[in-house]
Amino acid sequence: MKRVFSSIFAIIPLFSFAIVTLNLSLISTDQASSVLMDVKSKIFELLPEEATITNSSTATFSMTFFLSYNATNDIYVGEWKYGDETVRYEYTPKGYKYYRDFVMECASFPLEKVSFYLFSKDEFPDVFRLTYHPVLDEYCDFSSEYFVFSSERLSGNRNLFLVDRKDGELLPMPIYGSSEYFPRISPDQKYLLFQGSLHGNWGIYYMPISSDYSSKIKLISRGRFAAYNPNWLDENTVVYVQEDATSNHLVVKDLVTMREKTYYLPFDWIFTPVKGREGIVFVGLKESDFGIYELLPDGTVTVLENSPYNEFDPDVFGNYLIFSSNRDGVFRIYAKELNTGKVWCLTKDISYDAFYPAFSEDGKLVAFSVYEKGREPDIWIVRFRVPQE
Repeated sequence: MKRVFSSIFAIIPLFSFAIVTLNLSLISTDQASSVLMDVKSKIFELLPEEATITNSSTATFSMTFFLSYNATNDIYVGEWKYGDETVRYEYTPKGYKYYRDFVMECASFPLEKVSFYLFSKDEFPDVFRLTYHPVLDEYCDFSSEYFVFSSERLSGNRNLFLVDRKDGELLPMPIYGSSEYFPRISPDQKYLLFQGSLHGNWGIYYMPISSDYSSKIKLISRGRFAAYNPNWLDENTVVYVQEDATSNHLVVKDLVTMREKTYYLPFDWIFTPVKGREGIVFVGLKESDFGIYELLPDGTVTVLENSPYNEFDPDVFGNYLIFSSNRDGVFRIYAKELNTGKVWCLTKDISYDAFYPAFSEDGKLVAFSVYEKGREPDIWIVRFRVPQE
């Protein structure tokens, strides 16, 4: 008969005000008790300061975790139950998954319940980790209703996930047989624009944010070469990068008429276009030098940021440009006030590479991916503030 190890996880600080509380019942068979302790330790290590673990029946989240070991097949199975929701994780020492990733998978479920809740309530610190799953989470965007990102957590392919900003619920939007990158929410919040591989090659697609999204996916790009890095210019117009036989170029497409304009620019390659103050902001590569430029309505190109360090991943809100750049040995997220030229770092307190920043719809937040050494990336958020002189 298997013995069962049970732990009611209750660590209650004497002087704290918790925005969110967790009531966790952690149970395991005797053979899995050491693994359970590792999961418990990881939860406690990474739990945001705004959360408290308690044994109260009125906790924000009450959930049960059961961890078992099958000696015949040498498999550990962890299962969380929260209301009608059940998630299951498996690990065998003979498999491809690292033990540390199994522990992190198990810990990530309550951690993300907390982080998504704090995000939905706008009750989080200036520097905040949003995702904890050990697989890849990157490429994100905001609207007032949703936060979207790309993740491999569902099936190994990159799928899109929405976080409902009203209640913090995670909403998967998988497209089976395809991988999705660079999701962008339309200005009217009705559609998702993204780079996908549904037809084999990289193409640009859009689909409604609705329960029947999978039956209404539309291909925007055309031709036999790859297309990537899409973005919205307005609710009916998109811009993306289209490769050709020797290089690539910008395409601006009207989704109502499906008419398009092409822009061949004086660069070796161009990447990641985004709506700017006056025109289209993009990364341009010329003779091994990456910089950020703006294509103006009259067809001229102006420099927004081109230092000796190279710049990537632009986004613009009003008078501010954000981008990633390696200026001290680490890729960090920087901001620039376009009127004054003032530049400052948004991620100086994060010691790992950061890429793909995105402004929130109101310019108050910046989300990005953090690449901790030896780990897959997670999504972090900072509050956007202009430093005072």
